[in-house]
Amino acid sequence: MRRGSAALVPVLVLSLSCGIPAPPTDGIASVSAIEKFSKQRAMDHVRKLAGDIGVRVRGTRGELLGSRYIARRFKSLGYRVNIQKFAVDNGTSRNVVAWWPSAKKFPFVVGAHMDTVSGAPGANDNASGVATILEVARLFAGTRQAQWVRFVAFGSEEFVNSGVHHLGSATYVRRLGPRGRARLAGMLSVDMIADGVPLRIGHIGISEPVVARSVYRKVTEGGIATSWIKSCDCSDHGPFEHAGIPASFMWSGDEPNYHSSSDTPPNMDPDDLARTGDAVRLFVKQLNRRILEYYRRKG
Repeated sequence: MRRGSAALVPVLVLSLSCGIPAPPTDGIASVSAIEKFSKQRAMDHVRKLAGDIGVRVRGTRGELLGSRYIARRFKSLGYRVNIQKFAVDNGTSRNVVAWWPSAKKFPFVVGAHMDTVSGAPGANDNASGVATILEVARLFAGTRQAQWVRFVAFGSEEFVNSGVHHLGSATYVRRLGPRGRARLAGMLSVDMIADGVPLRIGHIGISEPVVARSVYRKVTEGGIATSWIKSCDCSDHGPFEHAGIPASFMWSGDEPNYHSSSDTPPNMDPDDLARTGDAVRLFVKQLNRRILEYYRRKG
């Protein structure tokens, strides 16, 4: 995650869900027995990315090794994988895009960035987000629900030498083409979500808030404490919102190890990782055709 110049303004909203129209639902029974998010499995991913691989700066061998690990994990679960390559800082960065064989072409994107800044192992920023989407992908592999989601581990979220940030997600959005951008239902960015502070959900305010409000509503209805924020353009939801695609941001706030060599697995909170995993699981579990069409109409 990269903080921008605009302030992040957390606002506790007890009344926000009032007046948020509930998306239609058809009560998908086939996923009612989905198991709980595994903190142990997710932490194994964090330790691999931030411990064994370590620093994963855009276009370096570290990011390459991270992308290979993530791609292998998706493939081992039965997902198809595409590696989107793009130029960055005289090198090559990558997005790892995973989808179930029966998935719709333009479903809902759940993403997290895999790169770090120089010198930072990036346990919380953002192995925590990648671990979350890998574990959620495992939970829904082979279910009817998997057709509504595309999981993406983005490269080059942090600033590149030219001063551009979120280059991986911007590349993904650009390569959707006009039809893809019009059809993609929405996006959720999971970034820095395990640092011992309450979960926050929101959006930049550029696109319609239909997805952000829906994520917030579903998570709070599931009993997970969270607050609503108006955020800066500081994560991979930014390029989606700028393209008119409704998007949301899941984040747990500033922490002392941000962009530091101390951003290691022992300095993050596994319980917060599990909390966020449960939140993403709740949201993905309720997706269906009618809800995605609702996002497209409102977006």
